[in-house]
Amino acid sequence: MAFEVFDDVAFYWFLMSVMVVIIVPISYSFLSTVQWRLKQNWTRQLSSCKEKIERLDRVRRKEMAAKLIGWRGIGFVASWVIFVTLLMRLTTMQSEEMYTFNPFKILDVEEGAEPTAIKKAYRKMSLIYHPDKCPTTECSDQFIKIAKAYDVLTNDATRENYEKYGNPDGYHGTSVTIGLPSWLTNKDNELAILVAYFVVLIVVIPVVVGLWWRNSSKFLEDGVMQATAFRFYKQVQEHTAAKFMPGILASAVEFCEGVPCKRGDKEQAEDLSRLHHTVSEHFVKNQGDGNNDIMKVKTLLYAHLLRKKIPASLQADMDTVLEHAHRLLNGLLNIVMEQRFVTATMNVIEFSQLLTQALWFHENMLLQLPHFDMPTVNKVMRVLSSAKAEKTSANNIVRLKELGPQKRREALKTLDESQHQDVDLYLDNFPDIEISYDAKVEDEQDVQEGDVLNLTVKVERKHLQEDPGWVDSDEEDDEPDEAIFEKQLAEFEEGTEEHENKKDELMEEWRDAYFERQKKKREREKKRNPQTGELGFAAKPLNAPVPVHSPHFPFDRYEQWMVLLVDVKSNKLVGYQKLSQNARNEKVQLKFLAPKEGIVNYEIHCLCSAYLGADKKMLMKKTVHKKKEEEAKTAAEIAEDEDEEEEEEEEEPEGHWYYLGGNSVGELILNIIALAIAGVMLFNFLYARGLWQKYVDPILSWLNVLLGPVFNVLGVYTIPMAKWFTGNVYDFRHVAFMFENMTADDYNGTNATLSTRVIKNDTSFLNQDPFKPNLYNNPFGTQDEL
Repeated sequence: MAFEVFDDVAFYWFLMSVMVVIIVPISYSFLSTVQWRLKQNWTRQLSSCKEKIERLDRVRRKEMAAKLIGWRGIGFVASWVIFVTLLMRLTTMQSEEMYTFNPFKILDVEEGAEPTAIKKAYRKMSLIYHPDKCPTTECSDQFIKIAKAYDVLTNDATRENYEKYGNPDGYHGTSVTIGLPSWLTNKDNELAILVAYFVVLIVVIPVVVGLWWRNSSKFLEDGVMQATAFRFYKQVQEHTAAKFMPGILASAVEFCEGVPCKRGDKEQAEDLSRLHHTVSEHFVKNQGDGNNDIMKVKTLLYAHLLRKKIPASLQADMDTVLEHAHRLLNGLLNIVMEQRFVTATMNVIEFSQLLTQALWFHENMLLQLPHFDMPTVNKVMRVLSSAKAEKTSANNIVRLKELGPQKRREALKTLDESQHQDVDLYLDNFPDIEISYDAKVEDEQDVQEGDVLNLTVKVERKHLQEDPGWVDSDEEDDEPDEAIFEKQLAEFEEGTEEHENKKDELMEEWRDAYFERQKKKREREKKRNPQTGELGFAAKPLNAPVPVHSPHFPFDRYEQWMVLLVDVKSNKLVGYQKLSQNARNEKVQLKFLAPKEGIVNYEIHCLCSAYLGADKKMLMKKTVHKKKEEEAKTAAEIAEDEDEEEEEEEEEPEGHWYYLGGNSVGELILNIIALAIAGVMLFNFLYARGLWQKYVDPILSWLNVLLGPVFNVLGVYTIPMAKWFTGNVYDFRHVAFMFENMTADDYNGTNATLSTRVIKNDTSFLNQDPFKPNLYNNPFGTQDEL
C-alpha cells in the first residue's frame, strides 16, 4: 500500500525542470533566426549595388525588430521571464523543503531524544506558534505539525513505528511525494480543472492539428502548392521554349491568392493598364491569359525582364512576385526533370538566369556587368571584334576578361576609375568552372549492356578561394609497390622463410594503413557530400552561399549549380544532381544503366541559375559491349538447381478453387476485394470510353429480359433485406464516387467530372474568373469599366 502527499515546493522544482526543456529549443529557434552580423558579400563593394544594399539593410533592420516582437521573440522573452520568476520564487523558499514528516526535526531535537527534552521543546514551540499567540495561517499549520510530532514521540508504539519504518502508523508500503500544487486536489477547483482538461484535449489539440494538416496538405515537399504543380504539369511540354515560362510561372496559385487584382483600387487598375500597354507587344500567348490575376502577374514579370519602371501602387506586388518566383521555378524545374525533358529543363534554368539579371530573351549577356548599357555594350563588341585573332568558343564576358584591365580602360573611356574597378571586381568574381568526369563499372574493366555505370563529375569553381580540405582521392594508390619494402627486406636473404614472413608482415601493415585511409576518405567524402535524395540537397553546406551581382533583382541571390547528364541520341535526361557545398571543388555521383551495344554519346552540363554565360558542357563517349553469355553450368550445378526448385515447389501448397486460388478464408476475402477493385477500375475505363454502353449494356439488357422472371421471384425476398441493410447498417451511396464517370451526363458538357476533363486535356479552368472584369479587353477604358 502507498500513500501520496502533494507538495507545493516540489511542484516548483518540477515546473523549473519543465521550463528548462521548453526554454532550450525556444532559445535556439530564436537565436538561430537572428542575423547578428552580415555575411561576407563581395557585391557590397560595387557602387552599382549600393541602392539595393541600402534598401535590403533597412528591410533587415525591420525584420529584426519584427522578430523581437514576433512569436519567437515573445516566446523567448516569456519563457526566460517565467524561468527567472520561478528561480526567484525558489530562492525565497530556501527555508522550506519538500514535505517529509520528521518529528525530531519539527520539534528541533536530536534523533533519539529523551521524553523530557521532547516535552521541553514542545512547550517552547507552543508559546511561539500557538494560535492564541500567533493567529496567522502559517503559525496555525506549523502548530498542527508540532502537535502531531509531539503525539508521535510521546507514544511508545508510534515512536517505535517511526524509528523502525519511518512512519508513525507502521509499514504502509511506498510513500510518494507528488510534485504538484495542493490546489490541484482542492474540491472547489475540480470543475475548473476538468473543463480545462476537456478544452485542451478535446478542442485545442484537435483544432491545432487539423489546421496544421489542412495547410500542409496543400503543399508538396518542395514548398509548391499541389494546385500550382498541377497547372505547371498541364502546361509544360518537352520542347517548351523559354518565352513561355513567364506565362506558366504567372499561373501559380500562390500568385493568384497573394497578388490578386484589387477591384476597388482604381489607381492600381489604371497603373496596371498602362504598364500592360507598354509591354503587351512582347506578349506570347499562354493558357491562362483570360484570367485577370494571371495576366497581372505576367505583366509584372514582363516589366521586370524589360527593366520598365514600376508604379508605386504595384511595387509591393512586384516584390511579392519576385520574392517567390525562384521557389516556384524550382518546383517547375523538378516537374520537367522528373519527366526527363532536356529542352524544357534548360529553358527553365535560362529563365531563372534572365529573371535574376532582369534581361530580355536573347539580349547581350554583357548587360549583366555593372554600369553597362547598350552604347557601352556596342563599344565593347567593336573592340572584341577587332581583337578577335582566331575563332574561339568563349563568350563575350570571358573575352572581355581576357583583354585585361589596361585594354578595357582604353576601350571604355566613358567609365571613370571607380566604375572600372567595379567592372574588374565583377570579372574576378564571375563564375569560371572546369568539369571533369570518371565513368566506370565497379569491379569491371569494360562496360556491357545493362551494367550500372557510376559517373563521378568533378566541378572546380576557379573564381572561389582555395579549398584546403580538398583531397583528390583518385590520386591514392590502391595497390602497394613492392619496391617500398626493399630497405626493410635488405637484411634478409631473398627466398628464405624469414624474408617471406617479414614481407607478409609489411604487407599486413600496409593493408591496415590502406583501410584506415579508405575509412577517412569515406568520412571526408560523406562530410563534403552529404547527399540525401536524388537532388542531393545537403543538410548543411560546408561554406556560406556565394552571392550574385543582381542590382535589378530586389532580393539577395546566390549561386546555384545543377549537373545534368543528357543522352544525345534520344535527347533525354539521364540524371541530375545539385552542387550543395558552395566549395571550390565538389563532386557529384550519378548512376545509370548502360544502353544497348555501341558507342553512346552523352553530354555533361553544369548550369548556373543566376548568370548568363557561366554554363559549361562536356562530351562523354562510352563504348558499350554486348553482354557476355553465361558460362555453361556443370551437371552438379544443374542437379543442385533442380533440387532447390523441387524444394520450393514442395513448400508452396496449391490453392483451392473454392478459395479463388487461395488456401484460407482470409485469402478468399482478399481475392474478392482485389477482384472488386479491378472490376470497378475496368468499369470506369470502359464507361469513360463508351465501350460499356456500346457492347456490355446490350448483353445485360438481353440477360435481364431472359432472367427477368427469376429476378422478380428473388426480389420479393432480397429487396426488403437490401433496404433494411442500407437503412440500418451501411449506405452504399458512400462508395458512389468510385463510379465517377456515371455522373457525366454529357462527356463534353459541364456535368463532366474533373478526371473526365483531364482525359480530354481540358484546362479551361485556368480561364474561369466569373468575379472579376477583364482589364485588358480595353486597356484605356472608362473609370467605371476599370
